[in-house]
Amino acid sequence: MVPRLKSSKKWTNFPKEYSDQIQAVFKENFAQYLEDAELIIEGRIYSEEITLRVGYHQKGRLVQANFETSMNYSQDEQDAVSRIHNCVDAAASMMMEYFDQDGEVDFPYTWKEYPFQGKKLYLRFSSENSALEAEADRLLGIDREAMVNESQEDDDALARAEQSEELSPPRDDDEEHEHDHEDDDLEDDEDSGPRMFGGRKVKKGLH
Repeated sequence: MVPRLKSSKKWTNFPKEYSDQIQAVFKENFAQYLEDAELIIEGRIYSEEITLRVGYHQKGRLVQANFETSMNYSQDEQDAVSRIHNCVDAAASMMMEYFDQDGEVDFPYTWKEYPFQGKKLYLRFSSENSALEAEADRLLGIDREAMVNESQEDDDALARAEQSEELSPPRDDDEEHEHDHEDDDLEDDEDSGPRMFGGRKVKKGLH
């Protein structure tokens, strides 16, 4: 997975429980498309950037469809978890459009900016096979764990993510974020959520 910012060199992976929750939410919302396919969730927290890749790999195929999202986050504002939620919503919107159009979509293959509820969200599509990437790294002697950022900055970002509420359950209307209002329910506002591809709205479970 290629980060968007040139400064994004090292990272911490999403906490395992977060990745598991994200995978469960996608499996629930896209169950009808996943009977013969594998879903791969890869999330990273860089010093200033959150990235998420949701991979869709059909059995017997070398390539996989990857829906990748990126957003800046601020350690001062402690908004890493909100940005993860935004990335999940955007990846779900891409995936929904992909299935609606039977894979005949015109997604950008390089990072492209889209406005998102007063923020900037970046999207790209790729077809790299995650398993083949991992095997190539192994053959080259590249230890992916050695690239994990162990600095205090990334440890703080990871701690904030681990201490936040779960991703899966819907949020109550009175849980307005103190630092922003970007995670309003998609089903409560016709214009809210990542609608740049014109896909159907995602289910509440993605909030």
